[in-house]
Amino acid sequence: MKKKLALLCSCLFISMSIFAGTINPFTISSKYEQRYKDYKTYSGNVVMHIRSGTEVKIASAHIQSEKQETIYQGNVAVIFPFTHEKNQFVVITSDKVTVRKEQDNSITLLADSIKVHFESR
Repeated sequence: MKKKLALLCSCLFISMSIFAGTINPFTISSKYEQRYKDYKTYSGNVVMHIRSGTEVKIASAHIQSEKQETIYQGNVAVIFPFTHEKNQFVVITSDKVTVRKEQDNSITLLADSIKVHFESR
């Protein structure tokens, strides 16, 4: 009985991990957060962590590459899928974003402020 319960719990944990990963491919921390009808803004030491394996597209007016990070400035747009469905995307806009690729292939975005909204295509 204990083995069946342990197996059931481990299967449930794996299912929850997979489900949670498909729902939220990123985490954000900041000093301030404001919610509007169609989007959220984050400001004050914004750190956004995007999980490994997420395809991220970034566009900006100016790009500056350094050893461990890349700085994007001027009308920065970051787009990546919100779920495994191909028509739902997270769109982040900012004036300046610093991007770091972490050792686990995840991505960390650093900014003073960002605007986040969701798009369906």
